[in-house]
Amino acid sequence: MRPYEPELMTLVEDMNPYVEDDACPDYDVAVSRSTSNSRSASLRWQSPFDDPPQPLSVEPVNGRPEAGDYNFHLSLKINQIERQICEPTKLRLSIDPRTLDFVVFVFPGKSSLPVGSLWSLRVWLRTQSISHRIFADDELFVGKDLDFNSIADASFARLKTANANSQIYQSYVGKAPVTFTVSWKQKSDKTYSYNIEYDAGGVGATVVQDLLLKLDCDPRRITFTIYSVPMTSTPAGASHRIRIWVRSLAPFPTEPGPVGHYTLPFTDSYIYHRVWKSDGFRLGAHLDFLSLSNKMVLGFAASNTPQTVVTVRSVPPPPRDTYSPASMRK
Repeated sequence: MRPYEPELMTLVEDMNPYVEDDACPDYDVAVSRSTSNSRSASLRWQSPFDDPPQPLSVEPVNGRPEAGDYNFHLSLKINQIERQICEPTKLRLSIDPRTLDFVVFVFPGKSSLPVGSLWSLRVWLRTQSISHRIFADDELFVGKDLDFNSIADASFARLKTANANSQIYQSYVGKAPVTFTVSWKQKSDKTYSYNIEYDAGGVGATVVQDLLLKLDCDPRRITFTIYSVPMTSTPAGASHRIRIWVRSLAPFPTEPGPVGHYTLPFTDSYIYHRVWKSDGFRLGAHLDFLSLSNKMVLGFAASNTPQTVVTVRSVPPPPRDTYSPASMRK
């Protein structure tokens, strides 16, 4: 059964970013009531990213449109990429979900690198003049043409190989050459599952697993921005921050210029979403462990070379039959 979804709502605009957290906005101005029987709609919010929609779906847990538990899902679509944000919320409803009011708003974060990429998100539900906050995210990182070069000491991975269902990026993390491999497989019509792995010196791991992205384009047109920033550590160069952003090419402007011609940018324009981060990525090359402490006791490998011991298991003899005539004669 298809989930219920609210009719088109409008977002609170020009929200004061310094209001007290969780304050309810002016719903009478911000919210338009859903009166349609449509089961598919989107929430839209004004932003620097060409008015992207934010779908919000309401789905009955038992699959039947009756009083009971409902799951609320929120996803973000900007440009050609849609992905789920926030964890699903479960609420018990005794009213028709098509009569629910919602308000969605974002406001800039206090500070971020790159500048202008951090947003805070709030989603409130209202029924019978009572408001419930159902979604909140203070680390929504999205932006257009972000200045990643402003990040001091950042080391960026470079796209080296692009295949039909994978991309390979080369980078240096703590002076160690690291390979990041992005692979994807199609889950449904437009939904793809992404995995991101790293390898350094023959040892690696998966850092992003089953990242679901719904694409309105060929997945080969989607690329990633991967970079590391060194952190203070002992030994030096052993700890790093890792950030992974998904990147899509922004569409050309559709409004004609003042002389009747379309104005094309001199360089490509991109829209970014941050999809993964780590503040404890510990890896490095030529680390000086002797600098840890003069009281450190360092272990050494044994002088003899490693040996392989093979144990041959002997087959036990079959059990004796004490009731056989031969056994009874002994």
